[in-house]
Amino acid sequence: MVFEQIIQGRSRNFAYLFASCPGGSGFVVDPGPDPVPDRLLEIIRDLRAGVKAIILTHHHTDHVAGTVALAAATGAAVHAHAETARLLSGRVRVDRLLVDGAMLRWEENLSAVVLATPGHAPGSICLVVNDTWLVTGDTLFIGDCGRTDLPEGDAAALFRSLQRLKELPDHLAVCPGHDYGPVLIRRLDEEKEHNPALQAADLAAFNAIP
Repeated sequence: MVFEQIIQGRSRNFAYLFASCPGGSGFVVDPGPDPVPDRLLEIIRDLRAGVKAIILTHHHTDHVAGTVALAAATGAAVHAHAETARLLSGRVRVDRLLVDGAMLRWEENLSAVVLATPGHAPGSICLVVNDTWLVTGDTLFIGDCGRTDLPEGDAAALFRSLQRLKELPDHLAVCPGHDYGPVLIRRLDEEKEHNPALQAADLAAFNAIP
């Protein structure tokens, strides 16, 4: 099993590479800047990973700018929520629309479940990969959560999405969309204990978080 977390760009975005094994099939989440950073391409090449899919957690440019170039380099199909596809129309062609609860499988030991988690953006999704990793994009960070003061942001929707994430198993490793926290990855039970966004009892308390 291959798992790579790659920091890239001025906004310290994370791209993720998952593959069944070195030389096996897999996918990239949020390729980030354009041009695609050399580090990501080097890792794909060195691991001989067959990138079959590029999954976009939402439509913001810092996460998706390199999508077209990476798809051309790898032949991967682009996957995203319908709202993300709508907001990217004319910039990125989405080959497969993702719906809440969809199970994606590449090889016997590599699968992901799609969770629709709107709020930061209307098409935001999270992924539970192999019942081990929780890839959260800009929905949940280490110690914080995504902004809702950007166009299409919705604080009430984000609060509901975070409540949904709280119900997931404690052992999942939270893999955020940016390097904004004290650590790069943290277990979900630790986020529940330390993250104010997950501790808010109601929407009013959530909106009161500085």
